[in-house]
Amino acid sequence: MKISFLGQGIEPTSKNAVGNLLVQFLKEKKFNSFTGFSAFASEAGIYGLSGHINSAKKNFKNLTIIVGIDQGGTSKEALEEILSLNIKSYIFYQEENPIFHPKFYLFEGPNDVKIILGSSNLTRTGLFTNIESSLLVEFNQTDKDGLALLSELKTYYKSLLNLSDPNIFKIDNKVINDFFLDGIVPDEATRKRNYSKGTSSSTGKKSKKSKVPKRSVSKVPSSIFPSKSKKSKPTTVVPVAPISPTVPVTTTITSKHLVWKKLKLSNSDAQDVPAGTAITGNLKLAQARFKLGTKVIDQKTYFRNQVFNKLTWVKTKPHSATYEETFGVFDISISGKSIGKFTLKLSHDSSRVAGQGNTPTWLHWGRTVIPVLQKSSLSGKTLNLYEVNKDFLIDIV
Repeated sequence: MKISFLGQGIEPTSKNAVGNLLVQFLKEKKFNSFTGFSAFASEAGIYGLSGHINSAKKNFKNLTIIVGIDQGGTSKEALEEILSLNIKSYIFYQEENPIFHPKFYLFEGPNDVKIILGSSNLTRTGLFTNIESSLLVEFNQTDKDGLALLSELKTYYKSLLNLSDPNIFKIDNKVINDFFLDGIVPDEATRKRNYSKGTSSSTGKKSKKSKVPKRSVSKVPSSIFPSKSKKSKPTTVVPVAPISPTVPVTTTITSKHLVWKKLKLSNSDAQDVPAGTAITGNLKLAQARFKLGTKVIDQKTYFRNQVFNKLTWVKTKPHSATYEETFGVFDISISGKSIGKFTLKLSHDSSRVAGQGNTPTWLHWGRTVIPVLQKSSLSGKTLNLYEVNKDFLIDIV
């Protein structure tokens, strides 16, 4: 058994960066299985590996990634990139305080085994430029000490590897969206902002530390680890405020201004559909013959550019130049009784105009609000949308 130290980030060029070795080992035909555990993952980190993982499918019978989503360290876009790889991929998450924090990458073949154990996450910086420390353990399938170590590792994480652990979630679109709507998984712009260095979290301004000497930093080798921004040139993403969990709280309304009214909510809008029928989960912000003064609103631009224009909109789909998302705070009242304040997602896509009844802007109720709506039988009721200071009030009567 051979054990080598892998250091990266201290010098401008880190030949032993974990990212370099992952790329190298994914190309080697002597391996047929890869298993990766990472506390955090970024869109750039997964995208940089994606081409190498897809090429490895020719030789690898197993490709498995298990990631954590604690502390906002893994983004929605990263999970979507993992899903697009079409490999075995899972999230480990628990609500209790201890977080999922392991980082190891296991390559196995008929004769050889390599394990990287250390501090490098599946992020672009974690794999190449952060100052990290890892160990590379190499042995063959006849090495008793090596096989004993491998057995200990697999035994300890047995419930995760065999998927019997109740806190393992298979990555799919529903799981991604559920964790995103619950405020557990942020968008990539928020993740980057939360983990950026050199700013004050309270002011957002760069800290001034004149006594700190400058130094050269490691670079990501673009020749083997492509940048998504350079390859696909997605529309610039504007940082959005962190998503708050949708937990009801008591609020006091001081002033309000009516910005929209919809008479006679449909069954679809009210999420009041027959058993066995899928709910939409959203409210389409249609024209509804609502007037500002004497003029009927143009719903194609009114909600995006006037009602919710002060919110920070983010283009969250790299392959769509028209789809945007944001989050707003809504106090919801039913028949005069407040059910609480919620952070709800809004989406806008001009391409919906042709195929979705000319309603490009949607409000997404979220998993917390939908059950309340369904219990209240709101079909045929009137929905009033008010602007209240910087937030909003939905009053259904």
